[in-house]
Amino acid sequence: MKSALYIGILLFVALMSSCDGDDRTLIGNPQEIVFSANHVSRALTQTDIDNGVATVKVYGVQNNTTEIFNNVNIYRDAETGKWFPTTKRNWVEGSNYSFHGYAYNTTEGLTITNGTDGIEISVQQPVKYDGAVFIDYLLSHSFKVTDGAMKPIVQLHLEHAMTLVDIYVVRGNMFEARLKSLTLENIYSSGNMKCTEQAIANSGGKNIWDITPSGSRDAVYTYAPTPAVSIGDDRENTGARMSIMCLPQQLTANTTLTIVYEVNEKVTVESADNYVEHTEKFQLYNYNPMNYQPGHHIVYTATVDSGVNLEGTVVEWKDVDYIEGTVLPEIK
Repeated sequence: MKSALYIGILLFVALMSSCDGDDRTLIGNPQEIVFSANHVSRALTQTDIDNGVATVKVYGVQNNTTEIFNNVNIYRDAETGKWFPTTKRNWVEGSNYSFHGYAYNTTEGLTITNGTDGIEISVQQPVKYDGAVFIDYLLSHSFKVTDGAMKPIVQLHLEHAMTLVDIYVVRGNMFEARLKSLTLENIYSSGNMKCTEQAIANSGGKNIWDITPSGSRDAVYTYAPTPAVSIGDDRENTGARMSIMCLPQQLTANTTLTIVYEVNEKVTVESADNYVEHTEKFQLYNYNPMNYQPGHHIVYTATVDSGVNLEGTVVEWKDVDYIEGTVLPEIK
């Protein structure tokens, strides 16, 4: 599972007037509530939202007390490309406002705590990799308006709450190599998450989450293709890859990545094939990143050569903007 896009998610909410209901005749009215949404991520895609597979909700408060959007779904109008809530509200001059939004791709294993408006959730990620549907949850920054007379476009910048982990195995200078299995184990799959500090829009800050894992480290994610897949010479063309969405958590000495592969150790091109199986095991706790943070995208790249060199890098959920990286020493 691979996507070329790991981008931050922007939900633009333009608040204008109308009445309750689902009337689409006021599209040109500058007072009507109009949304413009762009969602591209590993699990939560624009197509999912357009087709109603994923859910996007908005919450809004007027004058610090009156709920004008109480976790209201928004929907895309195919004709105009605009987004509309099931409940419509007007700007009121002299009133102040606060807005945020949240989105998710599935309710299977996800509980949004009542009365928390998407700020507090319980998560049960799959414990096995084969055929698993991982929970993708996003919470926006808070957008505040001091006076409804301003009628600004309310920008809700959504951030991923989970940690995305991608694992690639690539081939160094050798004839051929094939992956037999990848296994990431001793990972918490369930827990509670609460946003204790919601970033203010355009402040440059990030949402702060308090994560409490629950249960045991019971997740064992294994990719074992049959037959073994060819290991390519870079991440773009290798079939040896695995993608996981994790509950953010601190790794331990028991959190390991095991790679079982076979190398064609023939001497020359003309020689008969001679595939030899090897196994390498990494204790991920010994290396950075040793803590999976909300919204981070962890990329492990294992290069099969005389041994296995493993490189771990932390990036934002987009193609660029590296945060930090580390190269793990060669296995002897």
